[in-house]
Amino acid sequence: MIKRVWKRFWGPAGAVSLGALTIGSFTAGIIFWGGFNTAMEYTNEMEFCISCHEMRVNVYEEYKQSPHFVNASGVGATCADCHVPKEWVPKVIRKVKATKELYGHFVTRVIDTPEKFEAHRAEMAQRVWATMEANDSLECRNCHDESHMDFALQKPEAAKQMQAGFERGDTCIDCHKGIAHKMPDLSQGYRKKFEDLQAFASKLDQDGDALYPLKTVPLYAEAADATSGENAIGQVLAATHMKVLDRDNGAAKVSIEGWQQDGVAQVVYALRGQRIFEATLKKSEVGRVETHTTETDPDTELVWHKVSVDGWVAPESLVPDVDQIWEYTSEMYSASCATCHSKPDPGHTLANQWIGVLKSMKRFTTLDKEEYRILQKYLQLNAKDTGGAKHHD
Repeated sequence: MIKRVWKRFWGPAGAVSLGALTIGSFTAGIIFWGGFNTAMEYTNEMEFCISCHEMRVNVYEEYKQSPHFVNASGVGATCADCHVPKEWVPKVIRKVKATKELYGHFVTRVIDTPEKFEAHRAEMAQRVWATMEANDSLECRNCHDESHMDFALQKPEAAKQMQAGFERGDTCIDCHKGIAHKMPDLSQGYRKKFEDLQAFASKLDQDGDALYPLKTVPLYAEAADATSGENAIGQVLAATHMKVLDRDNGAAKVSIEGWQQDGVAQVVYALRGQRIFEATLKKSEVGRVETHTTETDPDTELVWHKVSVDGWVAPESLVPDVDQIWEYTSEMYSASCATCHSKPDPGHTLANQWIGVLKSMKRFTTLDKEEYRILQKYLQLNAKDTGGAKHHD
């Protein structure tokens, strides 16, 4: 029986025996696999990674100044250690995706000059960060293991923050952006969004029944004043809901509803007990405010009045959908507050507390006055005690 099978195995099958075909295929498979694996490992070498000038003159020079290149222990990390997974399947997937980068290098040349590279730096960095957030910083964890960390050997503040981050479930990239490369100017993204919103607002036919300012805008007593830009009676802050009552030559008569604290007649707040600014009036114009009801806050025993005030606004910098503003502000929050540490959930802090928290962090940001105001309002309206209210009422 065995002899018959052996003879058939080595017997002719057309021009070549079945055994020869099997051994030949097996040998070819080994050669192919070895060649494929060798080629893949070659593309992980530092020399290959910096063979294109885009990497060599930009990120490689930054990397050489980082702890991943030179440090006291002499243990370094190469490009592949941080950008290519160790496991086989994720590694192959990453290599396939890299073909798009080859297309960019040889065909589109999208970052082939330092100027182009800088213009795209934020976009590229955010793409890498998003990948690392999605895979729980897999590449970092190839070398760094929480269970092997001796926090006593770390600086006290660093150890405290590290342990707190692990308890929150943060991933490495939440706090370690810019560890090997220069941090991009993330303001490019949200400021471009704002410019796009401004352009959209300038072309918009303001025919809706509700409007929201993109930034602080003047409030006027008459349509003619709104048209001329003179004699403002106050101002309306960004993202404030304004009910449209009338229109005249492009200007809109609006009604702003909110709350006033007893004794603070110049300010209209979005919610009772929450210092979320909607509008402010000149001292001489507070008589324009109409009071509807009066309530006492049971927690603070402060007296609050439900109020409204009417006025005219110019058509510039107004949009009919507040969600457009919150989309822009959300990106601003990520760009400003998620670079040095994980981005806090606005719902973990009370609305009035956000005023102090944001003030303490202002010096670490590049926000201008208007950006700071709208970010504070965004955080307050999504705070623990406001439930993400957006004041559509």
